[in-house]
Amino acid sequence: METEQEKAERELAEKLNEEAAERIKNDPANKRVTPEEAEAAERAFFEDDEIITLRDRRKYRIPPCNLKDARRLMKLLKTVNIDAIILNFIPTENDELDAKRQQDLFDVLAMAFKNYPHIVTKDEQGEYIINREYLDEYLDLNTARKVIDMLIGLNGLKK
Repeated sequence: METEQEKAERELAEKLNEEAAERIKNDPANKRVTPEEAEAAERAFFEDDEIITLRDRRKYRIPPCNLKDARRLMKLLKTVNIDAIILNFIPTENDELDAKRQQDLFDVLAMAFKNYPHIVTKDEQGEYIINREYLDEYLDLNTARKVIDMLIGLNGLKK
C-alpha cells in the first residue's frame, strides 16, 4: 500500500514529466519532421536510388554518382540548361557549341542510366557511350528535367 508521502511524490513526478513533455513538444527547436523531410534525410544517409518511369513504361533506378561522375556532373551542370531542356537543342550560329551543349546534356543523362547497358555502355577509356536514339525515343523533356533534378538531389548538389 502506498503512503501519503509516496503518493504525493508519484503525483509530483507525473506532473513534472507531463510538463517536461509539453515543453519539449512546444519548443520550436523540436519541430516535427515532415514525412518528406524524413524520407529525404534517409535517402541521403542510405544513398537510396530514385525510381523513374520512361515512356517505354519501364522503371529505372537512378543511383547516386560515384566521385568521378560527381565531379564531372558539377562541371556539366554549368553548361546544360536544366530548367528548360528544349533550350539545349535550339541552334545558334555556332554548330560546334550546339553539338557540345547537346552532348553535355546526354552525358549528364548517361550518369543516371549508367546501370542499363541498353542505354549506356563504357568504352576502353571508361567513357560513357550513350544510346541517344533510345533516349530520344523514350525520354521526354519533362522527364529529362526530373532525371537531372534527381541526380542533383541524390548527390546533395544545389542548382
